[in-house]
This record gives sequence, C-alpha cells and structure tokens, in this order.
Amino acid sequence: MLPNASTKRKGTEEGKVGLFFRFSKSESAAATAVIAILLLGLVFTIVSVVRLEYVPEWKNDAEQDYMYDILNDMWVVKTNIDVLSRLMEPNNSASNNISVTAPIDLGGGEIPFLEPLKSNGKLEVNTERYAMTVVMRNLSQKITPDNITFECGGITCYSENKQYPDQVIRYENGALILANGKSSVMRQPPSITIENKTTENNYTVTIQAVQLSGERDFTSSNTIVPLQLTGYKTEPVLDSNDYKNTSTSINAFNLTIATRYPDAWIEYFNETAQDKGLEYGKDYTVQHLKGSGHVRFSFLPNSTKKLERLYIIKTTIGAELGEENISILI
Repeated sequence: MLPNASTKRKGTEEGKVGLFFRFSKSESAAATAVIAILLLGLVFTIVSVVRLEYVPEWKNDAEQDYMYDILNDMWVVKTNIDVLSRLMEPNNSASNNISVTAPIDLGGGEIPFLEPLKSNGKLEVNTERYAMTVVMRNLSQKITPDNITFECGGITCYSENKQYPDQVIRYENGALILANGKSSVMRQPPSITIENKTTENNYTVTIQAVQLSGERDFTSSNTIVPLQLTGYKTEPVLDSNDYKNTSTSINAFNLTIATRYPDAWIEYFNETAQDKGLEYGKDYTVQHLKGSGHVRFSFLPNSTKKLERLYIIKTTIGAELGEENISILI
C-alpha cells in the first residue's frame, strides 16, 4: 500500500523536529564549550594577576616574618650563652660542662598553595673571625704583660630569600648583630660594660670575652638545625686592682676588635660611653681602622675621668651543629 499525503506530511514534520533538536543540542554543546573556555580564561587571568601583582608582596611579607623568626632563634642562642656564662662563674656551685640545645629554623617565607617553597638559610660556626685585643696603658710606666688577645669565633646565619632583602644575623662575643650588604646594627649588646659605681668621675670597665670552641662547620638547609652549646668555664684574666699595690698602675687601655661589622660596634661604643657621661675626644675615642678592618675603642687618661678598675674575664663555650630534622625541647 502506498503512503497517503497525510502520512508523508507527518514524516516530513517529524524529520524537521528531529533536525531542530539535533541542531539545538549541537548549539548547546558549543555554547557550553565557549563558556568553559571563557571561565578557564577568566580563572587563568585572575591567577596571573594574583601571582604577578600580589604574590610578590605577600612573599616579601612572609620572608620578612621569617627574618623576625630566625632573629628570635638567634636571640635564644645568645640568651643560652649568657646563662651558661653565669653558671660557669667560679663562685657558682653549678658543675662544668652543662649543655643546652637551641633549634634554629632555616626555612620559612612560604605561602600555602601559591608559593609553597621555603626560603633557604645557611648556618655557620666559627667560620668568620672575631678577635679582640686589650692593650693596658700607663703614660709613665711600662706594663707587663701589656696586651691580651682572644680569638672568640662566632655564629652566623645567612638568609637566601627570593623577595625580601637577604640578611645576616651574627653572634660574636656576646653581641647579636643584624647586617645586610651595606651596614650593620647591634640588636643585643655584648658583655662589655662601663660603669661609674663610686663617683661620677671614677669608672669601672668590665670586658667579658666569650670564646666559642669547636670546629669550623656550616650547613645549608630549609629545615630546623639544632645548635648544641656547652659551657666549659668562666675565669678571670686580668684585674687592674692587682696592680694598685705595685709600682705599676693601669689608667688607660685600648680595646681593638677584628670584625666584619664595624658600624654596629662603633655605634655601640659611642652610645655606651656617652650614656655614662664620657666625652668623645676627651675621655674616649672610637676609630675604624679601615686598612685592617678593625675597630678600636680607647679609654683616655685625663684629669677629670679616671679608670678606677679594668676587669677582664673569659668564658669558654663549646658550639657545634647537630643533625637536622630533630624535635628539640629547651
């Protein structure tokens, strides 16, 4: 039987409807793909803007916070050495060879998800020279021996940042110094004091030399590195009072130090002396001997200010690096 006209028309209409739905589905799929591409492009643009405009600033802030953290770790090192020095004094009942371990976190400055890599750090023990020489003086008499020299060593932490300027944090002879490539400042003072205990014009100067014993060593890492400190002994080296009943007296001295951070030491000596009423050029001088890299502090003999006592003591502290990634309690 041949199809009639109505059947043909019905088939044609169904074909048109099917074609329309197929076209609609194809157009919907294309629109979905375009929307997906646009969304991916928008996400990529947002991520690119964030990484270019905001991540460097966030990274800079994160690494700055990391510098504060590592400065605090080094401050703990200085505090531990100060405590060990007191415990090792001859009049203290504590036994020798007391050890503490201070953790130093050499890694930081990461941004979760966006910049998860940590900045590295480098920790060195006794690789930089810090030497100190004290020359006792009397303008009219010869003093024997007239000088004492200490090789003190030090602990140095270097940062390896990606955004924030690299810093150097240095412990030497009781001082905690923060430095960059151009200058240095003292964040914690050394064990050198100037006091006028009896009268305004009579001064007592105490110099404590902190010698760090141990092998030259260093490590580069972005993890926690333990630093072991051992107190050995604190002992007197010179007391000018011992010369008072002899034919020789000490009324002046030069303190010369070899350091890579002269700015910090010069500022410290000037502030300390002037806070105690000493006048520059009249009672004391501070010189940067640029040819040798030394800094020299001189207590001058004069008619108004008198060096009543010069007292020098020495503390010996062992310092060595331990294994990394160890949980430490102090």
